[in-house]
Amino acid sequence: MKDKIKELGYAIAKGSVGSIPLAGGVLSELFSVAFTDPATKRREQILLEMDARLKKLEKDGFDIQRLAESEEFLTIALQAYNIALRTHQAEKRAALMNAITNTPKLSIDENIKLMYLTYIDEFNEWHLRILSFLDNPLKYFIDNNKPKPNLYMGSKSAILLQAYPELASRREFYDRIVTDLYSRGLIVYDSLHVMMSEQGLWQSGTSEFGKQFLKYISE
Repeated sequence: MKDKIKELGYAIAKGSVGSIPLAGGVLSELFSVAFTDPATKRREQILLEMDARLKKLEKDGFDIQRLAESEEFLTIALQAYNIALRTHQAEKRAALMNAITNTPKLSIDENIKLMYLTYIDEFNEWHLRILSFLDNPLKYFIDNNKPKPNLYMGSKSAILLQAYPELASRREFYDRIVTDLYSRGLIVYDSLHVMMSEQGLWQSGTSEFGKQFLKYISE
């Protein structure tokens, strides 16, 4: 079974990595030194991560051979692999690996799964962090051993900045992220600067579509 898992990983790589035409000479040598070796290492690391996820699925009782023959699973795995090749951000890579693991577990329409992968590709790690935070702000403070801000009223941005003070001078940046999340139907408001009651501040800000996305990309 171990060999079958490796074969699936190699098949994924073989089916998705195309040749890159080079101009030759100095350009070819530069590409080889600057990109080929690091890219190979990244590819190998991703395959190892995928191999670990396949083994986990097998441990959870899934038939790897049947998954290898599933068009949906292979499509998702190939798409996740290609996206992973294009990023070094650990949170995005983890989300992609979780999507592979969750593909046979969650009964989500295949087209929605592919849509979610596209979102991961388009997003940066702050999209994922802010979305997760807005889904359950109180849980963030508890999980990270941070004191809950004592606010009787305020805006979502106030508690976001308490959670991530490094965003304090980056309003334009996180506002853009909120717009991105809202435009894709993942959160229920298009601004974090609306005044709310204390109860409203701590309520989940994600839509059902957003909660499903988070479930799909979470371990």
